[in-house]
Amino acid sequence: MSDDLNARLAVVEARLGRQRRLTAAAYALLVVLLALCVVNYVAAQRQPTTLTLSELNIVDSDGVARVRIGGDLPDAVIDGKPTPRGEKAAGVLLYDDTGQERGGYVTWEPSGNVGLTLDSRHGQSALFVADPEIGTALQIWHANDLIELRSDDDGSRLTAVKDGAVVFQQPSVTELDADACAAYREALANYSYDEVMTACKKRFPAEACANCLDSTTQGGSQ
Repeated sequence: MSDDLNARLAVVEARLGRQRRLTAAAYALLVVLLALCVVNYVAAQRQPTTLTLSELNIVDSDGVARVRIGGDLPDAVIDGKPTPRGEKAAGVLLYDDTGQERGGYVTWEPSGNVGLTLDSRHGQSALFVADPEIGTALQIWHANDLIELRSDDDGSRLTAVKDGAVVFQQPSVTELDADACAAYREALANYSYDEVMTACKKRFPAEACANCLDSTTQGGSQ
């Protein structure tokens, strides 16, 4: 009987030993899980809610930059040549799979304009822009031909330009507002009458441009 009892006691002790080991393992696992929870919580608390960068580039699976977000964007590269933007630009630029810039949503300084641009691989072909005051314009063009919707101090109008000159405008501007006329007059200090007239005729009928410029150049004798 004593041998049988001892055998039974040994079995019981073995079972108790396994239970103690399982219990210890369970406690250890629980401690590890609690520790991980604490670490994750602390890490989450330390994670910044904002990210401050001067530039962020998004690349595709081939490593080609497809989106660039920056506070000081570089000049465009068209047909392999740098093309100055004319002003400092900040915002978002989009690129195709060749790395060619195809448009953006940016602000310009010092003008304060904000605009959405669309480009072909050979240059800009569409622009939706608002100045910092009241002027807004939507333009699409090819070479020297352009269609424009504009609203500014001269009113709201639709303009068609053919070969660099207005061929249709509705409602037509017959007299430039004082600020616009003053800007063209000031340009005469650095450009010829014909150059300023050409620039003016891209936005206004020739008669309106002449009424502005000839009033100070005595018939356009510049």
